[in-house]
Amino acid sequence: MIRLSVLVPTFDRPGLLRSCLASLADQDAAPDEFEIVVVDDGSGPAVAREVDRARERATNLVGVRLPENSGPATARNRAVAESSGRVVLFVDDDVVATPSLVRRHLEHHDGAGESLAVLGRVEWHPDLRVTAFMRWLDQSGLQFAYETWLREGPVEPPYAAFYTANLSMTRALFERGGGFDQRFPYAAYEDMELAWRLTPAGLRLDYRPDALAYHGRGITLTDFRRRMTRVGESAAVLAALQPEFPLDDDGPVAGQRTARRRAALAVLARVAPWTSWREQHYRAEVASAYLRGRRDRVPRRVARNT
Repeated sequence: MIRLSVLVPTFDRPGLLRSCLASLADQDAAPDEFEIVVVDDGSGPAVAREVDRARERATNLVGVRLPENSGPATARNRAVAESSGRVVLFVDDDVVATPSLVRRHLEHHDGAGESLAVLGRVEWHPDLRVTAFMRWLDQSGLQFAYETWLREGPVEPPYAAFYTANLSMTRALFERGGGFDQRFPYAAYEDMELAWRLTPAGLRLDYRPDALAYHGRGITLTDFRRRMTRVGESAAVLAALQPEFPLDDDGPVAGQRTARRRAALAVLARVAPWTSWREQHYRAEVASAYLRGRRDRVPRRVARNT
């Protein structure tokens, strides 16, 4: 009997998806206890080929293709609709699962009731070269709070660390919240917004680091600048949809500098040996990217649908 459904939304990252699905095929949980549901969010043909190859190894894999790219909120909602497990485990396509991931999530849900969600840990893959920027990113708390304030056990408030890179919840709880709001264009804040709606309905979130998975790719400052622009845009969507949400801009904008100062910091970060220059450079670039999305992009999807 299928007890848990692993849900993987994906868009045009066939190499990363290959590693993700291979790791899910190697779980130590019995194959008849879980299924893998991959939703191809309008990718090119390379992703479809990877799903077909993965199905040769994992007979418990279900593949669904959306006709056009609609964003991770839409893809995750479709994945839930196509799945059958009592528990749904959301995993990003750049995540590599440890062999015990499914089993650990199942163990934490056993007898816990339908209001529990379980946050697993995500670390850099051991095969990656962890750069100075990646180490700084961990300590900054700008991506995840695993290295800052999170501690094993209950998370308060639960919406503050509701990260769907490696997170499980009961189907009943997901349906109680009505799913992800599909007006979010990117993978940013759509998960916390769902948790915000579920918190008054009794959501409990436990952080369990033994449910471990890995980032399958490194990240550069250029990559993260691009992401933070999207985070800023999603923050504008969140503010429009949920004005009462305690959106904290202080972290992303803490390093805000003028364009001239940012240029100077970029030079100093390259030529000066002091770590402080490099960190100021990182923060200035992150703030600039976030503010570009937060202030300069109109949340068009919200305007169209409200």
